[in-house]
Amino acid sequence: MKKNTFLLLPLLVLLISFGLDRLITMEYFQYYYSNTLSHLNFISKEDLYSDLKEYLKKAPTTRKKVLVFFGNSRALLLPTRELEKRHPDWVLYNFSVPGGSPDYFLYWVERFKSDGTRPDFVLLDQSLEIYNKTPVLALDEVLIYGLSPEFFFRHWTRYSREELSVFISKHLFHTYRDRPKLWRILERMQNSSALAKVYEAAVQKVLTMLKEDRGSTPRDLVKQKHTDEQLIQASETDFSSYLKPYTFHTNMFEMQKDSIHILKEYNVPYATIWVKVARPYFNLYMTRKVETSEGLKTPMEVWKPIVEKFNQETDTAFWNMNEDPNYNCEEFADPGHMSPNCFPVFGDYIFRKLEETFPKSQTK
Repeated sequence: MKKNTFLLLPLLVLLISFGLDRLITMEYFQYYYSNTLSHLNFISKEDLYSDLKEYLKKAPTTRKKVLVFFGNSRALLLPTRELEKRHPDWVLYNFSVPGGSPDYFLYWVERFKSDGTRPDFVLLDQSLEIYNKTPVLALDEVLIYGLSPEFFFRHWTRYSREELSVFISKHLFHTYRDRPKLWRILERMQNSSALAKVYEAAVQKVLTMLKEDRGSTPRDLVKQKHTDEQLIQASETDFSSYLKPYTFHTNMFEMQKDSIHILKEYNVPYATIWVKVARPYFNLYMTRKVETSEGLKTPMEVWKPIVEKFNQETDTAFWNMNEDPNYNCEEFADPGHMSPNCFPVFGDYIFRKLEETFPKSQTK
């Protein structure tokens, strides 16, 4: 038996590595190396969900109607409190996150059903980019921060080997997930950890704002507006990063369909939305041919027929902001994101479409 004790060495090394990993990535130490705030959007959703459940416990006659929006970074800046004043019958809970995708939406829709959580209306994003299986720049924030292991492994056949590897490795080892840099740690340790304290204060401020704004990021934190010339140049870069080549992600679309089937079965009114992008970027959707599984085609030629067929078969309302003449705000922070100035108009559009598509009698 003693001769085989060396076989325990790899296990011992693994356990020590795992312990050190969790020690290094404790919340206290994260202030010394973390350089992002986007993960807070995911962390804050648990508190948002608790607030939602408590609000929905009220009698329907004593509360406002509840709209839940499952979107991505294109919907993060919706001004919930401002919209509540302009549309006093409704309250918006914004479950949008950076890189928000159908698997993340399904994760929450399944939880809603399991917990008996019934909002009055659900809106789901339906963008081109979330259905590209082969982007040059892959967004993995949902895999890292947004899904539980139980959900992921229950749906594991819908993920690629690369996605399986990312999920397992970055959930097991947070140092691999966070990539702490020694130079940044040393920098933040200077002057009695002044920079670490600044980052900690920023974290607490953002979490407070996300709670107060029911999941939305305050617009005053993002003050950008690209010129037309800048948008043309940036559109080329973004198109090459996210849509070239374009391989339709059938498994991701199946998860979107699952969410919609659950909502229909659960008798919760819903719609899908294609949030507006800058015109130079949209024109590339329409005209730039790329490699697809069906040969050279534009992303629109692949994506749109599939979505339209599903909408027709399931009687799914599709709010197409990109081709709707009644939406005219044309300021953009970058090709895929509207300027903060457009978000009040964006919010008004949602509630106008909501009343057009589902009159009051159908949503209460």
